Amino acid sequence: MGTVEESFKCPVCQDNFTDPVTLPCGHDFCLTCIQAVWETDGANEGPIFCPECQVFLA
Repeated sequence: MGTVEESFKCPVCQDNFTDPVTLPCGHDFCLTCIQAVWETDGANEGPIFCPECQVFLA
């Protein structure tokens, strides 16, 4: 289990959240980080995933 401080850090950028969003699976990311992940994964061409748990989101 992570520390309280770690729970306020984005798993993508490893910094404190900026414009945090929570995905339906419950994982949190900065808005710009999750958008960048989905853009580089080609999300516009197929289903999108949570980068933490790999659950289909759409």
